[in-house]
Amino acid sequence: MPRVGNVHGVKISVEPLFHPDIEAIEVDQEVRFSGDLATRYPEGVHVKATITPIAHGVHMQGTLAGTEAETCVRCLEPFARGAKIEIAETFSEDVGRDEDLYADVAPLVDRTIDLSDLISQLLEVDEPMAAVCSAACRGICPICGANRNVVSCGCEAHTVDARLAGLARLRDELQARDANGR
Repeated sequence: MPRVGNVHGVKISVEPLFHPDIEAIEVDQEVRFSGDLATRYPEGVHVKATITPIAHGVHMQGTLAGTEAETCVRCLEPFARGAKIEIAETFSEDVGRDEDLYADVAPLVDRTIDLSDLISQLLEVDEPMAAVCSAACRGICPICGANRNVVSCGCEAHTVDARLAGLARLRDELQARDANGR
């Protein structure tokens, strides 16, 4: 397993695909990281893909899978989130390094695919805005701070926003009037 610094250095030569006797290159590789990605993916990720030739380049189709160490935004407990990301990327010799931000395809420089940016981008896009350990997570009590998935604290979190206090009084008056049969 290659140890790479924040994914730098994962390169695949696709030169053989430009010869008529080679139809595809199979990629089946574990990738480990350093830095922020190493913290998020302590076991690294597994890349399994097929690279096939196209006119003036290659196309990579496959998956990127790993387990991300997350912290739930509701209960603040750590949890593991499985990530499986589809890879469908086209690399072209017609696109230069300076044009890759504006192109629909990635540059194929020296007939080598540098997976560094691709892996980093795919993992960033897959990152949830607010990771939750489960849909049923009850979070932390805003009154006492207890994890409501572990403890039933019994706190009543029925606080009224001061800006809505007048409406809350009106609601209570109307409910009392209805209860008295008026």
